[in-house]
Amino acid sequence: MEQKEGPRVALSLHAAFEQASDAMFLCDRDSIILDVNPAFTKIYGYTRQETIGQKPRMLRSRHSTNDLYERMWGSLMDPGKGHWRGRLVNRAKDGREIPVILTITAVREPGGGLLGYVANAVDITDQLALLERVAQSEALAGLGEMAAVVAHEIRNPLGSIVMAAKQLAADSHLGSEDRETVLRVLRDESRRLNETLTSFLAYARPRELHLAPGDLNALVEETCRMVQSNRDLLRGNEVRTRLDRNLPAFPMDVDQVRQVVWNILLNAVQAIGDRGAVTVETEHRPGEAVIRVLDTGPGIAPDARAAIFKPFFTTKRQGTGLGLAIAERVVKAHGGRIEVDSAPGRGAEFLVHLPLVEA
Repeated sequence: MEQKEGPRVALSLHAAFEQASDAMFLCDRDSIILDVNPAFTKIYGYTRQETIGQKPRMLRSRHSTNDLYERMWGSLMDPGKGHWRGRLVNRAKDGREIPVILTITAVREPGGGLLGYVANAVDITDQLALLERVAQSEALAGLGEMAAVVAHEIRNPLGSIVMAAKQLAADSHLGSEDRETVLRVLRDESRRLNETLTSFLAYARPRELHLAPGDLNALVEETCRMVQSNRDLLRGNEVRTRLDRNLPAFPMDVDQVRQVVWNILLNAVQAIGDRGAVTVETEHRPGEAVIRVLDTGPGIAPDARAAIFKPFFTTKRQGTGLGLAIAERVVKAHGGRIEVDSAPGRGAEFLVHLPLVEA
């Protein structure tokens, strides 16, 4: 009976391979492609004859780093794991870039010997296009609100600047102390205006990710030192770091992740008042890097916690309410997420999860 079932199972598996809507290919132990299914030829544009005998790197795009492939092969060759799954961008025959969710599994004999590899790629081009259209619709819906907030946030410092400039021009006999006061208003309000415009531009025109292997620990240390060196910002508070030295370098947009750390850290320092502390930690977890920012401040009220990532929401007397919105957008673009745990009277904890695979 088992002898009769064997060929039937083999035929069923081959039919599933041929009829699958996802691109599939089969490699031998040396990573030479032995077969591809019709979905593969449709998605990538190569014929079966052009593909068999080649290596999967024929699909490699400019977005795939050497570090990504090293981690991929590390997972495949690990007998305890034997598979790799992640999101990456492949290149079709005509040069088109195709985002996919790729799963590669090592195929082994019962005794553990390696036979080859089978790969399954899900084309997510349509899903990403839909997400982009939704994002564009949301952006248009918020355009009116943004215009109102921009007008308000610019009008106040601009009015102060105009008044100070008029005072300088109208009264040439200002004493040194009064003159210094007026100049300080000009400096402070100009800086505030520049920060406001910078935040709006960062939110309105998000930059494309430029991924390269980055050292998260070094990034966190650098950002914390910037805050620690600013006495006016610290106001007697303390910023501590606790870093996981086992955390490997991984693909990220270093500048944008630095902005995430800065925005969350700045919020924490401003929230704790005087004589408090903020601790910034990193942690290496399976498949992800985690940044934890804890503060000893008053905590976040439940109604505010539900809205802190919404654009223009702020509890500060001055502020655009875009810092956390920008941070969340950057983290999501990396394929990660931000979690918040807080309650009135017991401080706040922000957890930033970043995947250790290509975003």
